[in-house]
Amino acid sequence: MMQRTLAAATAVLLTAVGTGGVIAPKLSAGQFGIPTADPAGLAFVRAAAARDIILGAIVFGSLGDVKTLRRVLGWTSLVGLGDAVLLASLRGLRPQHILHAGGFAAVALLALSMDA
Repeated sequence: MMQRTLAAATAVLLTAVGTGGVIAPKLSAGQFGIPTADPAGLAFVRAAAARDIILGAIVFGSLGDVKTLRRVLGWTSLVGLGDAVLLASLRGLRPQHILHAGGFAAVALLALSMDA
């Protein structure tokens, strides 16, 4: 029961972060360490934000099936890892990248803790 509550919270957070990135891409970019000196950077932020909204919806849609939810959370966790690696390769390690790595770890641990 607790895992589903945490999964629902994950879905809410993904949707909220994504919505923030669509509405205020410069603010979101700064919080996540993404350079936005040109329109291409803002387009990247909005694309990643749309991805997060979709992932939040997929997690919500999976709440009724623990086996599917576990898989969805596992794959979703890799997004944070990918974002951390991408941004570190672009700008070097920055304190903001802890958010991406922490997101990966939290969602991966949640997926692993799901009762199959």
